[in-house]
Order: sequence, then structure tokens, then C-alpha cells
Amino acid sequence: MPGRKLVVVRHGERVDFTFGDIWMDKCFANGGTYRKHNMNMPDVIVKREGLPKTFHKDCPVTQVGFLQGKLVGKGLLQEDILRPGFEVYVSPALRSIQTAIALLKGMKLPDTVLKVEPCLFEWTGWYGDGMPTWINNDELVANGFNIDVNYAPFSKAGTLEVNESVDKYFNRTYDFVKKALDSSGNDILLVAHGSTLDVATRQLLGFPPRSVEDMLRVLHNVPYAGVAIAEQSEVNKTWSVSKPGAMTMRHSSVTDFDASKTFAC
Repeated sequence: MPGRKLVVVRHGERVDFTFGDIWMDKCFANGGTYRKHNMNMPDVIVKREGLPKTFHKDCPVTQVGFLQGKLVGKGLLQEDILRPGFEVYVSPALRSIQTAIALLKGMKLPDTVLKVEPCLFEWTGWYGDGMPTWINNDELVANGFNIDVNYAPFSKAGTLEVNESVDKYFNRTYDFVKKALDSSGNDILLVAHGSTLDVATRQLLGFPPRSVEDMLRVLHNVPYAGVAIAEQSEVNKTWSVSKPGAMTMRHSSVTDFDASKTFAC
């Protein structure tokens, strides 16, 4: 019988890294009304207080990012990775929440509720100049997201230490993972950030936290919508990372194309 699983997924492609922070100036230039200027941008933007400024550091995923999440969900379903009744925890970052929604659509489980957990946010050492303003549960529900509004997070929004050490990042994530695993016997799905795949599993596997340099080295090898599957042995209850099987994904990159310029000479 397969052992219990902890599946960790990175969010899909993000708008700001794809188009630069100038995307907000371009898309909201028309009196604050959103208008996409590239086919890979969201058709509809999430409504939230303070937009577009609140999208700074908390941007949505691209169309490709949503597709990446959906493909991961299809893979999890086809490979029968997660047992029925699995629980879903997400980082408060909008890109992670949207990826989780896409993933569950790919699994044909769109009604599964998401538990928003601030402890799953990425390393705050990248946010020395200020943390993001996350979209709150009421706004998420108003936008049609299926959020568990009764979930009491391990760490409340606004309580994360800004500019924390890497050791603290590893430990706060691991402390949450232990709590989530201890709270039920179900499989667990985490949708968060690139570093989370390693940070959420490393100490579970019996290894110490990494240094900053080592964490960054590992992070650079984790693609958008990357997946890590940790499985617990039914015999000795130890954890190991499973081979992905068909859960890998490859696609080529595409940039803006203007035929009038390409064929002009």
C-alpha cells in the first residue's frame, strides 16, 4: 500500500517576471481600468483593495502560468498521486493561490477548499524594503476563490519576521509542515514558491537547513510549476523524495513577435 504523501508545487509563471513591473502602468493606464496588452496576460484581473498598487510584489499568474498549474493537476490525477481527502494549503501570494485553483481544476476537483497559510510564504530576506500587501480572505471569496474561511492559520498575516535569516525560514516552514501532518492522517498538498519544494521537505528527510548560497543554488533549478513528492514509508515512517514519473513538464519559450518588423527588410 502506498505511503502517505506530501506534494509541494511551485506557482506558475508570474506576470511581473514575464513583463516587468511596468505591466501595471500599461494595463491600468486607462483611468485605472484593467486592459491586457499581451495574449499571455490575464483576461480578467482580480478585484482587490488598493489596486493596481497592491499587485506590486503580489502579482497574478499569466495565462501560461494558469495552464502550467492545470497541467500539473492533470498529472497528479493521471498518476494517482494524492489519495482522496487530501488537504490543500497555499501561500498567501496571489500567484500561489491562482496556481492551486488551476491545479484543482486539472484534477477535476474545483470545489476543494484552500487553506491560506502565511507560513508558506517565501523567504522574507528578499523583502527587506517591505512585505507585500496580500489579498485577504473576504476579497478572495468575493472573487470566487474557494477559501476555507474557518481555517486558523499557524501564523497570521503580518506576523512574519521581515528580513529573516535562512535558518528561520527553514524552521518556520518545517514547523508548519509538522503541524499539518500531525493534524490529520491525510495526504497534504502545498502550493507555494520555488524554494518551498526544498524548504518544506529538507528537514523532513533528516537534513539540516541550507545556507543562503546553497538554497539559491537549489532554487535556480526549480521551474515554474515544479513538483516535489515526498512519501512516508509504511514500515519505518521515514520520508523520501519520490521520482516524478510522468510528473515532469517541458516547454519552449516564446517572446513577442511582430511580423511587420521581422519582414520589413
